[in-house]
Amino acid sequence: MKRISIVFFACLGLLGGRAAAWAISDQAGTGGAQFLKLKQGSARAMALGESYVALAEGADALTWNPAGLALAQQKEWTYSYLRYIEEVDSPLYMGYAHPMGRTVWGANVSYLSVSGFDARDSAGVPQTGENVSVRDGFATLAVARSFWYEKLFLGGGLRVVHEDLANSVHDTVVGDFGLLLKPNSTLTLGFAVQNFGTNRENVPSTTRGGAALRLGDFFNLGLELSQASDSNAHFGVGGEFLLPEQYLDVGQVTFRMGYHNADSHGQSFDGTLKSLRLDRSSGLSFGFGLFTSRAFGYGIALDYAYMPFGAFGTVDQFSFKVKF
Repeated sequence: MKRISIVFFACLGLLGGRAAAWAISDQAGTGGAQFLKLKQGSARAMALGESYVALAEGADALTWNPAGLALAQQKEWTYSYLRYIEEVDSPLYMGYAHPMGRTVWGANVSYLSVSGFDARDSAGVPQTGENVSVRDGFATLAVARSFWYEKLFLGGGLRVVHEDLANSVHDTVVGDFGLLLKPNSTLTLGFAVQNFGTNRENVPSTTRGGAALRLGDFFNLGLELSQASDSNAHFGVGGEFLLPEQYLDVGQVTFRMGYHNADSHGQSFDGTLKSLRLDRSSGLSFGFGLFTSRAFGYGIALDYAYMPFGAFGTVDQFSFKVKF
């Protein structure tokens, strides 16, 4: 049986690492649905230090910037698995993009369930005979469209958020809005507001802004500044080096690295992390991607991200995408 209070789990175990209840912001701990801050939906975004608001594209853009949905050229289906801290996993995230001319429709769904926690009161006293579980999830329907000769992309969506924390159930409907501006082939500017609505106590909103540079066929750079309504602002920066499919003939290989200024999570005692001098890291992230357009007529993408998380160990994510 996991010996952890449900209060601790709600405030920390489901946090995305950036808004702990004891954060400096005077709004910390004022919002629910903290599981929405988990870095789920895109291993690429996680590997790039969450600097993804101007790089988001296709089906996995739904959790970062819905405007990126309009960049899907084919139908896309994506699946993502996130292995988080404290034995908390997000085993189900799926997204779908369906182009219809210049308009692209999209949807995603995520579900997280954890059980076997001892219930404790606010003083930390175990409640004999009580066993609690957490069941959280969301579903999104979104649409995006290109304008101005594909220099401007706008997207929006509605999301139903379900939170069941020890039988305390909340269902909330929130909205997303995003835009991408591409003044030239090199620079992209991105902006998004996620989970906005009238009830910030149930679901905190997040505002993102950033830029991306595409340097020829080989390099992409991203920069993002984000702020949730219940925490301070954070920035992320990341880059990826690509070996394009036309050069390798069989597929594309991508290597990624990023950083975001996460709160400190202490020191890890993992020997491998210590040997790499990453035992105190809470902001660096790494990853790679593989893509081929020649898999029996389908495009197949595999992405992986890895992030040290201080004393809590590591976080990693795997994403799989099919284009057809």
